[in-house]
Amino acid sequence: MTTDFSYRTGDGFSIERHISAEDVKKFAEVVGDLNPIHLDSDFAERSFFKKRLVHGAFLGGLISKVLGMDYPGQGTIYISQNSLFKRPVYVDTTVKVEVKVAEVITAKRRLILDTNILNENNEVCLTGSAVVWIPE
Repeated sequence: MTTDFSYRTGDGFSIERHISAEDVKKFAEVVGDLNPIHLDSDFAERSFFKKRLVHGAFLGGLISKVLGMDYPGQGTIYISQNSLFKRPVYVDTTVKVEVKVAEVITAKRRLILDTNILNENNEVCLTGSAVVWIPE
């Protein structure tokens, strides 16, 4: 980890991640959210969505992964997150996770970050913001 704190508004990072049915199954088992909308194709087909959905918390976890491992990276402390789900993310799809610096609070070594998850059609599925602290 670096003690450098040279972040600027507009800086950012993005990754793509395929979310497989096996990923969703493992997540459901670990957290205990066995809601059939995530796991049962027949149930999902009869629902408003017509397909199985990825857990919202799984998507939040992808943002956490970026913040803690990629940008700002290891050592980052995740203070808060707000999220608005704008459209579903379906199982067996690829998403893009985007993080962009909205505000730099140098004196406290904090960043306010815009966080978005987009689907394969480049449509925003989750939007929000996060606050992180980057220790020295």
